Amino acid sequence: MCYYEKVNYVACGHEGKRLIQYCHFARNDPLHQCFGAWSYKRELYQRDMECENCTNQRQILKSNGLARGDAKPVY
Repeated sequence: MCYYEKVNYVACGHEGKRLIQYCHFARNDPLHQCFGAWSYKRELYQRDMECENCTNQRQILKSNGLARGDAKPVY
């Protein structure tokens, strides 16, 4: 059984999972594939951070000048 930690990103409301430990079968498999059960071993709350997808999307919008607060008034 592979063990994961559940990560709750409070800033954006998304959640993700990170691998903590491979099971015996995944450790011995060349591609680290686990075909068995997996479980959450712990749960984290990231209050100050957004998930990676939201952070990447914000960077793209910021580079295009479309992020919040970057809009210029049109006269």
